[in-house]
Amino acid sequence: MTISPLEDLTMVHPLKLASLFIVFGLTACGGSSSSSPASSPTNNSASQNTTASTTTTSSTTSSSDTSSTAPAATSVTYELKFTQTWERTTFPTNYPNGTHFSPMIGLTHNDQGRIFQRDSTASAGIVSMAETGSKTLLKSEISDIQNLGNSSYLIDEAGIPNGSKSVTLTFEASQTYPHLSIVSMVAPSPDWFIGIDSLLLFNDNQWIDEQTIQLKVYDAGSDNGATFSAADSTADPQTPITLLNSERSDTDFTEGVHFNSGEHIGFITIKRMQ
Repeated sequence: MTISPLEDLTMVHPLKLASLFIVFGLTACGGSSSSSPASSPTNNSASQNTTASTTTTSSTTSSSDTSSTAPAATSVTYELKFTQTWERTTFPTNYPNGTHFSPMIGLTHNDQGRIFQRDSTASAGIVSMAETGSKTLLKSEISDIQNLGNSSYLIDEAGIPNGSKSVTLTFEASQTYPHLSIVSMVAPSPDWFIGIDSLLLFNDNQWIDEQTIQLKVYDAGSDNGATFSAADSTADPQTPITLLNSERSDTDFTEGVHFNSGEHIGFITIKRMQ
């Protein structure tokens, strides 16, 4: 009878073969046991990476939401306070009796709605306001500006009476009409006035919260008078609007302010109302 090598091995070395099978069994069990812990950290790592990615995205979104700002209001309301600093002690030369400012008039408007401009000829409405303090013609001109679609809000308020220091008013502005222009006669005077020309209230997608504007004195160019109480002397031809310049014996003004100290005749403070 022929015996196979395996059978021969079984017969000859039964104890060795049994031992060999035990070793193979232990080796197989050991491999399976060691591979299971190895796969577990890999899965945990993947899970942690996913969590970190989600957290980062959430953080980025949160940061973006925090830094974003709400759209600017379409329209806002401002408080305007006009304070005069025109005093005999600071402007002593030819200082007139009965000093005051005429009732204020103005508007909020777009780029095309301005009512006066330095180095340009004054309108009939500005001339009337600067010479007499009357608002009638200028109100008519502002009405024309509104009819052309260049303004929506008229400012028609009181001035600073003799003996008072300030006057306060409110007005509305919108993103469509973000400029402010306002004027008042310096009285008495031939044709002099103070004013703001096209102050931009809405810029870089935000409204100005508060601003103070120092006022200079303008000469409307319609009267040749050189002193505050000069008699009427119509300028023919009419000259462009300029800052007030005069001889020292006439007034203390050069380029619309005190020639020596730079003192202004008054100031306007505007503050956005919440």
